[in-house]
Amino acid sequence: MIAGIAMSAAMRTVLPGRTVGFKWPNDVLVDGRKICGILAELLPGGTGVIIGSGFNTRMTAEELPVPTATSLAVEGVAVDDAVEDAVLAAYLEGLRERLVRFFAAGADAEASGIRAEARAGCLTLARTVHIELPGGERLDATAIDLDADGRLVVADRDGLARSVAAGDVTHVR
Repeated sequence: MIAGIAMSAAMRTVLPGRTVGFKWPNDVLVDGRKICGILAELLPGGTGVIIGSGFNTRMTAEELPVPTATSLAVEGVAVDDAVEDAVLAAYLEGLRERLVRFFAAGADAEASGIRAEARAGCLTLARTVHIELPGGERLDATAIDLDADGRLVVADRDGLARSVAAGDVTHVR
């Protein structure tokens, strides 16, 4: 969540006035189109986390892998090395600031303000979603919240809520 929040904020620096946020759990969207993917993996023994983030910069619409993807160039940004460096710097600075705040609050997402920031930036909330869960189970639900551990809270058709820790989420259009 912290990486998604930080990357969304970094993208807003070059895409002012656009709807930028993250799709739970690991994509950053601009006006509903994916501009960035984020993967995180916990190191053995819980000693750290490796975060991989990639954002599309100079690709044309024809070069993008799917019609639901975008790039800074497609979004009208005149991309050069300085723009790419500025986005990367804003991302890393935002990531560092949020991690410092999170750990200073005892790794408490609520006390650090991370949960509130995640709720504000999560474009999945209030959407109908299809979720492919690990093991192949499919869940159709409405995304209603993010819990204190960053899990997506969804409600099924009967209003029964549950938290989802991992899954491939599709926003229903």
